[in-house]
Amino acid sequence: EPESPQLLSICLKHIPVLVKKGHASNKLHIVDSMWIWTEPNSMRLKVRVTVRTEIEHVTIQQRVPVEFRIQWKMCPNCSREFTNRTWHALVQLRQKRETGAPRKGLAALEMALGRNKEIRRNVLKIDASRHGLDFYFLTLPQAQQFAQFLSRLAPMKMKTSSKLVSTDVKNNTANMKYTVSCDMVPLCRDDLVLVHKESRSKLGGRLSLVSKVASVITLVDASPKRSKVDFMEVTSEGYHKGGAERGYTVLLTSERMIRFVVLDVELCDPSSETHEPSMYEGPASGVEKYALADVQVARESDLGANDEVLSCVTHLGHLIQPGDVVLGYDLVSTAGSLSTTVNKASSSSSSSSFMGASSVVSLEEVVNSNVVLQDVILVKKVSAKEQKELAKEADAISSSDVATGGAEADDARVKKKSGRKAKKKQRQQNKRDKKQRELEESAARMGFLDDLAEAQAQFAEDGSDEEDHPFAAQLQNDPELAAELHAVEQELAEAYPESKLEEEEGENQKYEAQDPRTAEEETEQVFPDSNNLPAS
Repeated sequence: EPESPQLLSICLKHIPVLVKKGHASNKLHIVDSMWIWTEPNSMRLKVRVTVRTEIEHVTIQQRVPVEFRIQWKMCPNCSREFTNRTWHALVQLRQKRETGAPRKGLAALEMALGRNKEIRRNVLKIDASRHGLDFYFLTLPQAQQFAQFLSRLAPMKMKTSSKLVSTDVKNNTANMKYTVSCDMVPLCRDDLVLVHKESRSKLGGRLSLVSKVASVITLVDASPKRSKVDFMEVTSEGYHKGGAERGYTVLLTSERMIRFVVLDVELCDPSSETHEPSMYEGPASGVEKYALADVQVARESDLGANDEVLSCVTHLGHLIQPGDVVLGYDLVSTAGSLSTTVNKASSSSSSSSFMGASSVVSLEEVVNSNVVLQDVILVKKVSAKEQKELAKEADAISSSDVATGGAEADDARVKKKSGRKAKKKQRQQNKRDKKQRELEESAARMGFLDDLAEAQAQFAEDGSDEEDHPFAAQLQNDPELAAELHAVEQELAEAYPESKLEEEEGENQKYEAQDPRTAEEETEQVFPDSNNLPAS
């Protein structure tokens, strides 16, 4: 409140001469302080301060008027909403893969962000880009903390850059914007990868499968030897060392997997012939998860059409049995595309010519000489629950196609009518709509929409409390004020009785409008025996 003791103490603390330390003014002592009256609309506050000090054993006391100027200022959060430069740090999350290839790494990070509410609290805005997402932050430490959290979930290469926005030479200050680039390793789970000989790694010159993606990538040999299963871990530094194109090439992605039916399984371990093979059912089962086995499979689409049987050596010996459905890559039907892909990857090797051209090579020439290419590479087993879900999805797709048959015809008629609209603008609008839909879906998976709904609900509750509760609480705490308010209401009711009559007439009109009845019906209800009344 104005001219209150609390405000006076705050004003005295803002006088530099009295607060400044390490100065001769520390010997000043405040003897008395009082307000000087000012015009309420002048935006000024005046205080008369009496100070006392000693100078060369002489005590001096003096009254000094001090004037304060009132200036309205918004809080940092409110002022930030009305400025364009609301962010100072940007985290660019990217996973650069072929067009149409699934980005499972980004999906896994979105799910992790959806489970961690604390890490996404400092995010100001999200924007979608071609190969990933952009996250905006207020300060650089917040962006670095967010990037460190992402690096623990997936292998990535981080780089920090800065940009000068504006500078003030007189005050020696500058406005900087920082960008933290996080390039994820473009290897996702279940990808078929060719490890080149130039990588000088354990699986160099062999085909491998991505079995796990965490802070490091775990590769398993897809063309295993009959003795043991080989694994290898790849870090972000190891992947980018010497050029990613020379070290690892993605041959097939998970969308190219097809379904196979297991016909026969025979373990390669000679000791397994003495007893029945056991299945892996978890760490407590006492059985190793992976074991080499000779497997015969057939394509699920070929059942009943032909008798073609494909054979391979797989590491899923303890996970599958005859009759199971598995997903894998058919190298027989994709041999031509694989040779073309390897040819593109090998064009950047040191053996290429000056113009960058290279000779057409097959997959057998790129891998090691002791590697035997198989007909099929099995990736994982399809559980019974997944089979039921896939069947339901197929039924839903077929029913939706039948239902949308008439809608497509209507859309075709509308397109013919709107032929004047430019096709280029329509394509641009479709791209913007698709980008917005993908961004909304990503934000929903990461939990940002839930946070927004909670904030809006809390804001609505706070607003309703501010409107309703303070005055009611004040009336409860002050019975005299409540009695005065009641007396005023009675005086107003006695002074303006016409308002009551108007309210009653309005209620009667509203009642008649809701339940209109004729005058005869009303008189019959009021006087049911009007015919038996005595004559006057």
